[in-house]
Amino acid sequence: MGSDSPTPGGSREEPGALSLRSLEVNILVSAGVVLAGIAVAGRFAMLPGAACGAAIVWVNFYLIRKILEKAFAGGKTIGKGFVVQYVLKFLGLVAVVYLVVRSGWFDVLGFLLGLSALFLGVLLEGLTRVVQSKSS
Repeated sequence: MGSDSPTPGGSREEPGALSLRSLEVNILVSAGVVLAGIAVAGRFAMLPGAACGAAIVWVNFYLIRKILEKAFAGGKTIGKGFVVQYVLKFLGLVAVVYLVVRSGWFDVLGFLLGLSALFLGVLLEGLTRVVQSKSS
């Protein structure tokens, strides 16, 4: 099967190709760990903010992955549409974070802990890849 087996999304990946899907899963795992840690610590007022932050991080990364997959599909040159999509996604992210913080609906520390799921997911992905490369 090797490189001919499709990934869960249906696309085929080259051996050694960078897959953003595993990073996406690690972000979700990290978000779960952050939420569980907050719950274990008994800081229940922080949970909605952390969940909101984690959801924003995951949706943002999902959109980044979709934009990049579309931009690099088929070996085409990257067009202006890619730049426009990426800039609009970034501006949307800034607007959402600003509105969430400004609204006061959520605990800001909890929100920041939720946003940290991205960093923790990237860290987990890096550690996973190092361990996999050492065992190969």
